[in-house]
Amino acid sequence: MRPLKILIVTWYFPPTNTMGALRLGKLAKYLNRAGHDVRVLSARDIPRPQSLPQDFPEERVTRTRWFDVNAPSRWLARVLRRGGTGGGGGGAPAPVPTTPSPAGPNERPSLRARLSQLYQNLINFPDAAAGWIPPALAAGGRESRAHRPDVILASGPPFSTLIVGALLAWRAKVPWVAEFRDRWADDPYYPPPGYRAWMESRCERWLVRRAAGLVTVSEPWAEAYRRTYAKPVCTVYNGFDPDDFTEAGAGAVDTDALVIVHTGRIYPGRRDPTPLFQAVRELGADVPVRIIFLGVPAERVMPLARACGVEHLVEARDHVPYAQSLAAQCAADILLFMQWNDPREQGNVPGKLFEYLAARRPILGLGLEDGVPAGIIRERDAGFFGNDPVAIAGRLRAWRKEKTTAGRIDPLPESVCAGLSRDDQFEVLARFLEQIRDGGPCAAHVASGEAYG
Repeated sequence: MRPLKILIVTWYFPPTNTMGALRLGKLAKYLNRAGHDVRVLSARDIPRPQSLPQDFPEERVTRTRWFDVNAPSRWLARVLRRGGTGGGGGGAPAPVPTTPSPAGPNERPSLRARLSQLYQNLINFPDAAAGWIPPALAAGGRESRAHRPDVILASGPPFSTLIVGALLAWRAKVPWVAEFRDRWADDPYYPPPGYRAWMESRCERWLVRRAAGLVTVSEPWAEAYRRTYAKPVCTVYNGFDPDDFTEAGAGAVDTDALVIVHTGRIYPGRRDPTPLFQAVRELGADVPVRIIFLGVPAERVMPLARACGVEHLVEARDHVPYAQSLAAQCAADILLFMQWNDPREQGNVPGKLFEYLAARRPILGLGLEDGVPAGIIRERDAGFFGNDPVAIAGRLRAWRKEKTTAGRIDPLPESVCAGLSRDDQFEVLARFLEQIRDGGPCAAHVASGEAYG
Protein backbone atom coordinates (compact mmCIF):
# COMPACT_ATOMS: atom_id res chain seq x y z
CA MET A 1 0.00 0.00 0.00
CA ARG A 2 1.34 3.42 -0.97
CA PRO A 3 1.31 5.65 2.14
CA LEU A 4 -1.71 7.92 2.48
CA LYS A 5 -1.80 11.57 3.47
CA ILE A 6 -4.89 11.82 5.68
CA LEU A 7 -6.54 14.73 7.47
CA ILE A 8 -8.86 13.56 10.27
CA VAL A 9 -11.55 16.06 11.29
CA THR A 10 -12.99 15.31 14.72
CA TRP A 11 -14.43 17.37 17.56
CA TYR A 12 -13.34 14.76 20.13
CA PHE A 13 -9.70 13.71 20.44
CA PRO A 14 -7.52 12.67 23.39
CA PRO A 15 -7.08 13.71 26.13
CA THR A 16 -10.85 14.36 26.09
CA ASN A 17 -12.29 11.24 27.74
CA THR A 18 -15.13 10.10 25.48
CA MET A 19 -15.65 6.95 23.41
CA GLY A 20 -15.42 9.04 20.23
CA ALA A 21 -12.06 10.49 21.27
CA LEU A 22 -10.83 7.00 22.12
CA ARG A 23 -11.76 5.65 18.68
CA LEU A 24 -10.22 8.58 16.78
CA GLY A 25 -7.10 8.66 18.95
CA LYS A 26 -6.48 4.96 18.40
CA LEU A 27 -7.18 5.33 14.67
CA ALA A 28 -4.63 8.14 14.34
CA LYS A 29 -2.12 6.07 16.31
CA TYR A 30 -2.63 3.04 14.05
CA LEU A 31 -2.41 4.98 10.79
CA ASN A 32 0.69 6.84 11.96
CA ARG A 33 2.36 3.58 13.03
CA ALA A 34 1.48 2.02 9.67
CA GLY A 35 3.51 4.71 7.89
CA HIS A 36 0.75 7.08 6.77
CA ASP A 37 1.09 10.86 7.06
CA VAL A 38 -1.74 11.70 9.46
CA ARG A 39 -2.86 15.13 10.63
CA VAL A 40 -5.74 15.83 13.01
CA LEU A 41 -8.03 18.85 13.22
CA SER A 42 -9.88 19.07 16.53
CA ALA A 43 -11.34 21.47 19.09
CA ARG A 44 -9.60 22.62 22.24
CA ASP A 45 -10.91 23.22 25.75
CA ILE A 46 -13.88 20.87 25.43
CA PRO A 47 -15.76 20.77 28.75
CA ARG A 48 -15.28 17.06 29.33
CA PRO A 49 -12.80 15.21 31.59
CA GLN A 50 -9.29 15.46 30.13
CA SER A 51 -7.97 12.12 31.37
CA LEU A 52 -7.61 9.96 28.25
CA PRO A 53 -4.02 8.94 27.41
CA GLN A 54 -2.78 10.26 24.06
CA ASP A 55 -0.71 7.96 21.84
CA PHE A 56 -0.39 10.33 18.87
CA PRO A 57 2.21 13.11 18.39
CA GLU A 58 0.73 16.40 19.58
CA GLU A 59 2.65 18.35 16.94
CA ARG A 60 0.43 16.69 14.31
CA VAL A 61 -2.76 17.89 16.01
CA THR A 62 -4.28 21.30 15.25
CA ARG A 63 -6.63 22.33 18.06
CA THR A 64 -8.81 25.37 17.49
CA ARG A 65 -10.98 27.63 19.58
CA TRP A 66 -14.77 27.51 19.26
CA PHE A 67 -17.73 29.70 20.11
CA ASP A 68 -20.34 28.35 22.51
CA VAL A 69 -23.63 28.89 20.65
CA ASN A 70 -25.45 28.49 23.96
CA ALA A 71 -23.59 31.33 25.71
CA PRO A 72 -26.35 33.89 24.89
CA SER A 73 -29.00 31.70 26.53
CA ARG A 74 -26.88 31.35 29.65
CA TRP A 75 -26.32 35.10 29.78
CA LEU A 76 -30.04 35.78 29.37
CA ALA A 77 -30.90 33.25 32.07
CA ARG A 78 -28.55 35.02 34.50
CA VAL A 79 -30.06 38.41 33.64
CA LEU A 80 -33.59 37.14 34.21
CA ARG A 81 -32.64 35.55 37.51
CA ARG A 82 -31.17 38.85 38.71
CA GLY A 83 -34.38 40.52 37.55
CA GLY A 84 -36.42 38.29 39.84
CA THR A 85 -37.78 35.66 37.46
CA GLY A 86 -35.95 33.13 39.62
CA GLY A 87 -35.17 29.51 39.16
CA GLY A 88 -38.58 28.19 38.14
CA GLY A 89 -39.91 27.89 34.62
CA GLY A 90 -38.72 31.33 33.51
CA GLY A 91 -38.63 32.66 29.99
CA ALA A 92 -34.98 31.89 29.25
CA PRO A 93 -33.89 28.56 27.85
CA ALA A 94 -31.69 26.46 30.09
CA PRO A 95 -28.10 25.92 28.96
CA VAL A 96 -27.88 23.18 26.38
CA PRO A 97 -25.04 20.67 26.75
CA THR A 98 -23.08 19.45 23.74
CA THR A 99 -24.69 16.03 24.14
CA PRO A 100 -28.12 16.45 25.74
CA SER A 101 -29.49 13.82 28.08
CA PRO A 102 -32.88 12.55 26.92
CA ALA A 103 -35.81 12.56 29.28
CA GLY A 104 -37.17 9.18 30.30
CA PRO A 105 -40.18 7.94 28.35
CA ASN A 106 -42.58 8.73 31.23
CA GLU A 107 -41.07 12.08 32.18
CA ARG A 108 -42.91 15.31 31.31
CA PRO A 109 -40.36 18.07 30.68
CA SER A 110 -40.74 21.34 32.56
CA LEU A 111 -41.47 24.65 30.83
CA ARG A 112 -37.84 25.59 31.23
CA ALA A 113 -36.76 22.31 29.62
CA ARG A 114 -39.20 22.83 26.74
CA LEU A 115 -37.84 26.33 26.13
CA SER A 116 -34.33 24.92 26.25
CA GLN A 117 -35.28 22.30 23.67
CA LEU A 118 -36.79 24.97 21.39
CA TYR A 119 -33.61 27.03 21.62
CA GLN A 120 -31.52 23.98 20.81
CA ASN A 121 -33.61 23.02 17.80
CA LEU A 122 -33.42 26.51 16.33
CA ILE A 123 -29.87 27.61 17.19
CA ASN A 124 -27.85 24.42 17.67
CA PHE A 125 -27.67 23.39 14.03
CA PRO A 126 -26.42 20.96 13.05
CA ASP A 127 -25.56 20.61 16.77
CA ALA A 128 -24.09 22.46 19.73
CA ALA A 129 -20.62 22.35 18.12
CA ALA A 130 -21.74 24.68 15.32
CA GLY A 131 -19.60 27.46 16.79
CA TRP A 132 -16.52 25.41 15.89
CA ILE A 133 -17.19 25.46 12.14
CA PRO A 134 -15.66 28.90 11.24
CA PRO A 135 -12.39 28.52 13.19
CA ALA A 136 -12.08 24.87 12.09
CA LEU A 137 -12.43 25.89 8.43
CA ALA A 138 -9.78 28.56 8.83
CA ALA A 139 -7.30 26.26 10.59
CA GLY A 140 -8.15 23.30 8.37
CA GLY A 141 -7.58 25.38 5.26
CA ARG A 142 -4.10 26.29 6.43
CA GLU A 143 -3.39 22.64 7.28
CA SER A 144 -4.63 21.45 3.87
CA ARG A 145 -2.50 23.97 1.99
CA ALA A 146 0.58 23.04 4.01
CA HIS A 147 0.29 19.24 3.83
CA ARG A 148 -2.08 18.60 0.89
CA PRO A 149 -3.98 15.49 2.10
CA ASP A 150 -4.97 12.72 -0.29
CA VAL A 151 -8.25 12.18 1.57
CA ILE A 152 -10.16 13.80 4.44
CA LEU A 153 -11.97 11.68 7.05
CA ALA A 154 -14.61 13.59 9.05
CA SER A 155 -16.06 11.74 12.04
CA GLY A 156 -19.30 12.56 13.86
CA PRO A 157 -21.04 13.11 16.14
CA PRO A 158 -21.10 16.00 16.55
CA PHE A 159 -21.99 16.35 12.89
CA SER A 160 -20.61 19.86 12.52
CA THR A 161 -17.45 17.89 11.68
CA LEU A 162 -19.05 16.68 8.44
CA ILE A 163 -19.70 20.25 7.30
CA VAL A 164 -16.08 21.10 8.03
CA GLY A 165 -14.82 18.01 6.22
CA ALA A 166 -17.00 18.57 3.15
CA LEU A 167 -16.02 22.23 2.75
CA LEU A 168 -12.31 21.56 3.33
CA ALA A 169 -12.39 18.78 0.72
CA TRP A 170 -14.19 21.04 -1.77
CA ARG A 171 -11.60 23.77 -1.30
CA ALA A 172 -8.65 21.36 -1.53
CA LYS A 173 -10.23 19.38 -4.40
CA VAL A 174 -9.69 16.04 -2.64
CA PRO A 175 -12.18 13.25 -1.78
CA TRP A 176 -13.63 13.05 1.70
CA VAL A 177 -15.23 10.27 3.75
CA ALA A 178 -18.00 10.74 6.32
CA GLU A 179 -17.87 8.56 9.43
CA PHE A 180 -21.15 7.97 11.30
CA ARG A 181 -20.21 6.65 14.75
CA ASP A 182 -23.88 7.23 15.60
CA ARG A 183 -26.86 7.92 13.41
CA TRP A 184 -27.87 11.49 12.70
CA ALA A 185 -31.08 12.14 10.76
CA ASP A 186 -32.66 8.89 11.96
CA ASP A 187 -31.26 8.74 15.51
CA PRO A 188 -33.96 7.16 17.70
CA TYR A 189 -32.33 8.32 20.94
CA TYR A 190 -33.08 12.00 20.30
CA PRO A 191 -36.17 12.14 18.05
CA PRO A 192 -36.56 15.81 17.03
CA PRO A 193 -39.77 17.67 16.15
CA GLY A 194 -40.85 17.53 12.53
CA TYR A 195 -39.25 20.77 11.35
CA ARG A 196 -35.92 19.82 12.92
CA ALA A 197 -36.07 16.31 11.44
CA TRP A 198 -36.61 17.84 7.99
CA MET A 199 -33.60 20.14 8.46
CA GLU A 200 -31.37 17.29 9.59
CA SER A 201 -32.46 14.99 6.79
CA ARG A 202 -31.82 17.64 4.12
CA CYS A 203 -28.42 18.51 5.60
CA GLU A 204 -27.34 14.87 5.88
CA ARG A 205 -28.37 14.18 2.28
CA TRP A 206 -26.60 17.29 1.01
CA LEU A 207 -23.38 16.30 2.73
CA VAL A 208 -23.44 12.59 1.91
CA ARG A 209 -24.02 13.30 -1.79
CA ARG A 210 -20.67 15.10 -1.75
CA ALA A 211 -18.80 12.35 0.12
CA ALA A 212 -16.76 9.73 -1.72
CA GLY A 213 -17.70 7.08 0.84
CA LEU A 214 -19.08 6.42 4.29
CA VAL A 215 -17.82 4.61 7.39
CA THR A 216 -20.01 3.30 10.20
CA VAL A 217 -19.78 0.89 13.12
CA SER A 218 -22.09 -2.02 12.27
CA GLU A 219 -23.31 -3.90 9.22
CA PRO A 220 -27.05 -3.17 9.77
CA TRP A 221 -26.29 0.55 9.73
CA ALA A 222 -23.97 0.13 6.74
CA GLU A 223 -26.65 -1.68 4.78
CA ALA A 224 -29.17 1.08 5.58
CA TYR A 225 -26.75 3.74 4.31
CA ARG A 226 -26.11 1.75 1.13
CA ARG A 227 -29.83 1.52 0.43
CA THR A 228 -30.42 5.19 1.16
CA TYR A 229 -27.42 6.77 -0.55
CA ALA A 230 -25.95 4.17 -2.97
CA LYS A 231 -22.48 5.04 -1.72
CA PRO A 232 -19.50 2.84 -0.82
CA VAL A 233 -19.81 2.03 2.90
CA CYS A 234 -17.15 0.51 5.15
CA THR A 235 -18.08 -1.23 8.41
CA VAL A 236 -15.43 -0.69 11.08
CA TYR A 237 -16.09 -1.89 14.63
CA ASN A 238 -14.60 0.12 17.48
CA GLY A 239 -12.44 -2.83 18.49
CA PHE A 240 -9.93 -2.88 21.34
CA ASP A 241 -6.24 -2.09 21.70
CA PRO A 242 -4.23 -5.17 22.83
CA ASP A 243 -1.71 -2.81 24.46
CA ASP A 244 -4.43 -1.91 26.98
CA PHE A 245 -4.94 -5.58 27.95
CA THR A 246 -1.61 -7.24 28.64
CA GLU A 247 -3.24 -10.28 30.26
CA ALA A 248 -6.67 -11.78 30.81
CA GLY A 249 -8.71 -10.44 33.72
CA ALA A 250 -8.48 -12.57 36.85
CA GLY A 251 -11.84 -11.55 38.27
CA ALA A 252 -12.71 -10.60 41.85
CA VAL A 253 -10.70 -13.25 43.71
CA ASP A 254 -10.54 -11.23 46.95
CA THR A 255 -14.23 -11.48 47.87
CA ASP A 256 -16.87 -14.18 48.21
CA ALA A 257 -19.48 -11.99 46.54
CA LEU A 258 -20.18 -12.14 42.83
CA VAL A 259 -18.89 -8.77 41.60
CA ILE A 260 -20.73 -7.37 38.59
CA VAL A 261 -19.29 -4.23 36.93
CA HIS A 262 -20.77 -1.86 34.36
CA THR A 263 -18.65 0.92 32.78
CA GLY A 264 -19.92 3.85 30.75
CA ARG A 265 -23.11 5.86 30.52
CA ILE A 266 -26.66 4.63 30.77
CA TYR A 267 -29.82 6.28 29.45
CA PRO A 268 -32.94 6.44 31.64
CA GLY A 269 -35.72 4.31 30.20
CA ARG A 270 -33.45 2.88 27.52
CA ARG A 271 -30.44 1.08 28.97
CA ASP A 272 -32.17 -0.31 32.01
CA PRO A 273 -30.62 -2.56 34.70
CA THR A 274 -34.00 -3.37 36.26
CA PRO A 275 -34.07 -7.03 35.05
CA LEU A 276 -30.75 -7.60 36.83
CA PHE A 277 -32.01 -5.92 40.00
CA GLN A 278 -35.13 -8.11 39.92
CA ALA A 279 -32.96 -11.22 39.49
CA VAL A 280 -30.78 -10.24 42.45
CA ARG A 281 -33.91 -9.70 44.56
CA GLU A 282 -35.02 -13.20 43.58
CA LEU A 283 -31.68 -14.65 44.71
CA GLY A 284 -31.93 -13.08 48.15
CA ALA A 285 -29.08 -13.89 50.53
CA ASP A 286 -28.30 -17.23 48.83
CA VAL A 287 -25.99 -15.61 46.27
CA PRO A 288 -24.08 -12.57 47.61
CA VAL A 289 -23.77 -9.97 44.86
CA ARG A 290 -22.13 -6.56 44.44
CA ILE A 291 -23.09 -4.41 41.45
CA ILE A 292 -20.78 -1.50 40.59
CA PHE A 293 -21.55 1.20 38.02
CA LEU A 294 -18.58 3.31 36.90
CA GLY A 295 -19.16 6.51 34.97
CA VAL A 296 -22.84 6.67 35.98
CA PRO A 297 -24.31 9.38 38.25
CA ALA A 298 -26.05 7.84 41.26
CA GLU A 299 -29.37 9.47 40.39
CA ARG A 300 -29.46 7.49 37.14
CA VAL A 301 -29.34 4.08 38.81
CA MET A 302 -30.05 4.18 42.55
CA PRO A 303 -33.82 4.90 42.25
CA LEU A 304 -34.15 1.78 40.07
CA ALA A 305 -32.22 -0.29 42.62
CA ARG A 306 -34.32 1.15 45.45
CA ALA A 307 -37.55 0.22 43.66
CA CYS A 308 -36.36 -3.41 43.63
CA GLY A 309 -35.12 -3.35 47.22
CA VAL A 310 -31.46 -3.97 46.34
CA GLU A 311 -29.93 -0.51 46.75
CA HIS A 312 -27.64 -1.84 49.52
CA LEU A 313 -25.96 -4.06 46.92
CA VAL A 314 -25.42 -1.31 44.32
CA GLU A 315 -22.66 1.27 44.07
CA ALA A 316 -22.53 4.11 41.52
CA ARG A 317 -19.50 6.29 40.82
CA ASP A 318 -19.42 9.13 38.35
CA HIS A 319 -16.49 9.72 36.00
CA VAL A 320 -13.39 7.53 36.35
CA PRO A 321 -10.21 7.73 34.23
CA TYR A 322 -10.01 5.34 31.28
CA ALA A 323 -7.19 3.21 32.70
CA GLN A 324 -9.14 2.77 35.94
CA SER A 325 -12.21 1.72 33.96
CA LEU A 326 -10.24 -0.99 32.13
CA ALA A 327 -8.69 -2.21 35.39
CA ALA A 328 -12.16 -2.49 36.93
CA GLN A 329 -13.34 -4.56 33.97
CA CYS A 330 -10.48 -7.02 34.41
CA ALA A 331 -11.11 -7.22 38.16
CA ALA A 332 -14.82 -8.03 37.79
CA ASP A 333 -16.38 -11.48 37.96
CA ILE A 334 -19.09 -10.48 35.47
CA LEU A 335 -19.37 -7.50 33.11
CA LEU A 336 -22.81 -5.93 32.64
CA PHE A 337 -23.68 -4.82 29.10
CA MET A 338 -26.95 -3.02 28.39
CA GLN A 339 -28.84 -1.96 25.28
CA TRP A 340 -32.22 -0.43 24.65
CA ASN A 341 -34.74 -3.27 24.31
CA ASP A 342 -36.25 -1.85 21.13
CA PRO A 343 -35.93 -2.81 17.43
CA ARG A 344 -34.60 0.69 16.72
CA GLU A 345 -31.48 -0.33 18.63
CA GLN A 346 -30.64 -2.84 15.90
CA GLY A 347 -27.10 -2.18 14.70
CA ASN A 348 -26.00 -0.10 17.69
CA VAL A 349 -22.70 -1.61 18.87
CA PRO A 350 -21.23 0.35 21.83
CA GLY A 351 -17.45 0.45 21.93
CA LYS A 352 -17.26 -1.00 25.41
CA LEU A 353 -18.44 -4.38 24.10
CA PHE A 354 -14.99 -4.90 22.58
CA GLU A 355 -13.23 -3.84 25.78
CA TYR A 356 -15.37 -6.38 27.64
CA LEU A 357 -14.37 -9.12 25.20
CA ALA A 358 -10.70 -8.15 25.49
CA ALA A 359 -10.93 -8.30 29.31
CA ARG A 360 -12.14 -11.90 28.81
CA ARG A 361 -14.63 -11.78 31.66
CA PRO A 362 -18.10 -13.34 31.19
CA ILE A 363 -20.69 -10.83 29.95
CA LEU A 364 -24.26 -10.45 31.18
CA GLY A 365 -26.21 -8.68 28.42
CA LEU A 366 -29.58 -6.97 28.80
CA GLY A 367 -31.73 -5.38 26.13
CA LEU A 368 -32.38 -6.17 22.46
CA GLU A 369 -32.02 -9.94 22.17
CA ASP A 370 -31.59 -10.03 18.38
CA GLY A 371 -29.23 -7.06 18.08
CA VAL A 372 -25.64 -7.20 16.88
CA PRO A 373 -24.07 -7.26 20.40
CA ALA A 374 -26.34 -10.12 21.48
CA GLY A 375 -25.31 -12.04 18.37
CA ILE A 376 -21.60 -11.45 19.02
CA ILE A 377 -21.88 -12.53 22.66
CA ARG A 378 -23.74 -15.73 21.74
CA GLU A 379 -21.63 -16.63 18.71
CA ARG A 380 -18.42 -16.29 20.70
CA ASP A 381 -19.83 -18.00 23.80
CA ALA A 382 -18.88 -14.92 25.80
CA GLY A 383 -21.71 -14.94 28.34
CA PHE A 384 -25.47 -14.68 28.64
CA PHE A 385 -27.91 -12.28 26.95
CA GLY A 386 -31.54 -12.04 28.07
CA ASN A 387 -34.14 -10.04 30.00
CA ASP A 388 -36.03 -12.66 32.03
CA PRO A 389 -35.15 -12.11 35.73
CA VAL A 390 -35.65 -15.82 36.46
CA ALA A 391 -33.23 -16.83 33.71
CA ILE A 392 -30.74 -14.19 34.81
CA ALA A 393 -30.96 -15.45 38.39
CA GLY A 394 -30.24 -18.98 37.17
CA ARG A 395 -27.17 -17.79 35.27
CA LEU A 396 -25.92 -15.88 38.33
CA ARG A 397 -26.32 -19.01 40.47
CA ALA A 398 -24.20 -20.97 37.98
CA TRP A 399 -21.48 -18.31 37.97
CA ARG A 400 -21.55 -18.18 41.78
CA LYS A 401 -21.21 -21.97 41.96
CA GLU A 402 -18.20 -21.83 39.62
CA LYS A 403 -16.55 -19.18 41.79
CA THR A 404 -17.26 -21.10 45.01
CA THR A 405 -15.93 -24.37 43.58
CA ALA A 406 -12.80 -23.10 41.80
CA GLY A 407 -12.09 -19.97 43.85
CA ARG A 408 -12.64 -17.76 40.81
CA ILE A 409 -14.43 -17.56 37.49
CA ASP A 410 -11.85 -18.46 34.86
CA PRO A 411 -11.08 -16.04 32.02
CA LEU A 412 -12.81 -16.66 28.71
CA PRO A 413 -10.67 -18.17 25.94
CA GLU A 414 -8.69 -15.86 23.65
CA SER A 415 -11.02 -16.75 20.79
CA VAL A 416 -13.75 -14.46 22.18
CA CYS A 417 -11.89 -11.39 20.91
CA ALA A 418 -10.11 -12.84 17.86
CA GLY A 419 -10.21 -10.49 14.87
CA LEU A 420 -11.71 -7.62 16.87
CA SER A 421 -8.59 -5.63 17.74
CA ARG A 422 -8.42 -2.04 16.57
CA ASP A 423 -5.52 -2.97 14.27
CA ASP A 424 -7.73 -5.58 12.59
CA GLN A 425 -10.54 -3.05 12.14
CA PHE A 426 -8.41 -0.08 11.14
CA GLU A 427 -6.57 -2.11 8.52
CA VAL A 428 -9.95 -2.47 6.81
CA LEU A 429 -10.49 1.30 7.04
CA ALA A 430 -7.01 2.04 5.65
CA ARG A 431 -7.71 -0.15 2.60
CA PHE A 432 -11.02 1.63 2.11
CA LEU A 433 -9.35 5.06 2.25
CA GLU A 434 -6.71 3.85 -0.19
CA GLN A 435 -9.39 2.88 -2.70
CA ILE A 436 -11.11 6.23 -2.18
CA ARG A 437 -7.83 8.01 -2.90
CA ASP A 438 -7.11 5.90 -5.97
CA GLY A 439 -10.67 6.06 -7.32
CA GLY A 440 -10.87 2.25 -7.09
CA PRO A 441 -13.85 -0.08 -7.49
CA CYS A 442 -15.57 0.83 -4.21
CA ALA A 443 -18.90 1.25 -5.98
CA ALA A 444 -18.73 -2.35 -7.19
CA HIS A 445 -18.90 -3.51 -3.58
CA VAL A 446 -22.13 -1.57 -3.15
CA ALA A 447 -23.71 -3.03 -6.26
CA SER A 448 -22.71 -6.59 -5.37
CA GLY A 449 -23.76 -6.29 -1.75
CA GLU A 450 -20.21 -6.85 -0.50
CA ALA A 451 -18.94 -4.84 2.45
CA TYR A 452 -15.55 -3.91 3.74
CA GLY A 453 -15.10 -5.37 7.19
